[in-house]
Amino acid sequence: MKVVLLSQWYPPEQAPIGYMIRELAQAMITRGHEVTVITGFPNHPSGKVFGGYRKQWCLRENVDGIDILRMYLYTAPNPGKLSRILTFLTFTLTSAWALFTHSRYDLIFAVFQPLSVGVTLPLVARVKNARLILNVQDLHPDVPIELGLIRNPLLIRVLRWVERFGYSSASGLAVICEQFKKHCIDSGAKDGDVAVIPNWIDLDEIKPGDRNNRFREALGLSPEHVVVLYAGTVGLVSGAEIALHAAQLFEKELPEARLVFVGEGPALADLKQYARENAMSNVLFAPFQPREKLSEVQAIADVSLVSLRRGKGRASVPSKVLGYMAAARPVIASVDSDSETATLVGQSNCGMVVEPESSVALAATIVPLLKDRPQMIRLGSNGRNFLEENYRKEKITGQYVDFFEDILGRG
Repeated sequence: MKVVLLSQWYPPEQAPIGYMIRELAQAMITRGHEVTVITGFPNHPSGKVFGGYRKQWCLRENVDGIDILRMYLYTAPNPGKLSRILTFLTFTLTSAWALFTHSRYDLIFAVFQPLSVGVTLPLVARVKNARLILNVQDLHPDVPIELGLIRNPLLIRVLRWVERFGYSSASGLAVICEQFKKHCIDSGAKDGDVAVIPNWIDLDEIKPGDRNNRFREALGLSPEHVVVLYAGTVGLVSGAEIALHAAQLFEKELPEARLVFVGEGPALADLKQYARENAMSNVLFAPFQPREKLSEVQAIADVSLVSLRRGKGRASVPSKVLGYMAAARPVIASVDSDSETATLVGQSNCGMVVEPESSVALAATIVPLLKDRPQMIRLGSNGRNFLEENYRKEKITGQYVDFFEDILGRG
C-alpha cells in the first residue's frame, strides 16, 4: 500500500499532531507499507522558520526512513488572525499541488485542519483514484464560531458546507471520541465509515520521574515547594485564567504552593499581565521545552491541571492530559462533567473533575489534594496503569493501520 500522510505540522515542530504523523508513518513502514509525508516548513508557534531550513517551493527530505515533502506556506513572526489564515490557505494549495504531481498512491490520510483541505483533498482523491481518510482532532469550525471569532453569517454557512463536504466525501473518518463520531454522522458522514480511534501516548518517552530535578532547580523551586503544573498550549478555549484566580485563593493557606505554566499560546500574554498587575509571587511561567525534556517537565508536578471553558470540552480534547497520566501525576480537570476529558479522568480514576470556570471549586480541590501525598501517589499510578492497558502507541497505531487496510479492501 502506498500512502500519503498530510499535516501542516511535523517535527522538529513541537505540535503533538506532527509527532502523531511521524509515529504513524513509522508504524506503517514497519507493517510493510510505503509512506510519504507532505508537510510545511517548521515554524510553529513563533511563525519564524526554524534554523537549518530556508523557505522554498518544495524541499524533499528523508528522515528516519520517511520520505518527506516540505511545501511552501506563508509564515510571519508572531502571527495574527490574518497571517494564520494565509498560512492555512497557502499550505492547502501547495499541498494539493504536491498531491496532483506525486506519483501513484493508494490512500491519502490527512488531519482535517486547516478546514480548507476539506475542499481540495476530496477533489484530488477523485482525480488520482485514491481513497481519502480524514482525521478529526477538533471540531472545526465550531470552536472559532463559539468564541465569536467568526460572526459573518455567510462565512459561517460556507465553512459549515466545507465541513459537511469533507465528511461526506471522504472514504473514511478517524475520530478521537464518540461525541465526535456522532457530530460527523449528523453532518453527513456514513456510520460505517467512521472509526473511533483515540490518540496514543509514547510511554517510553514520558515516564514517572523524580520531582526534584534540574528543571525544578532552573525554575528556582526547592524540594519544599509543591507544584500545580499547567503544561502545553494556553489556548483561547482553555480558560487557563481560572488557575490564576485559584492561585490567589490558595496562596495564604498553602504559601509553599506554586502554579507553574510551561507552554505558549494566544492567551498567555493576558495571563502574564494579570500575574504582574496582581504581584502574584506564587505563579511562574516557562516557555515550551525541548521534547526530550518532557519527562523532566512533567515530573516537577505534584498535581497537574487541565482546564476548558464551559461547553468547550466537547470540541477539544487536550493532549496534555495523556502526558500528565504518563508521568503518573494526579490530574485535576476543570471541565464539563459530560466532556470527554471528564470521562477519561473518571474511567482511569487518575484525578478529580471540578466545575469549569469556578476558581473557588478549583482551589477547594487543589488544597486538600496537595496535603494528601498518599492519595496523589495512588491517583497518579492509576493514570499510568490505565494508559499502559489502553493507550499504548503500538496498540493505537495498529488500529489506524487496520482501518486503512479495511478502507482499501472495500473495493
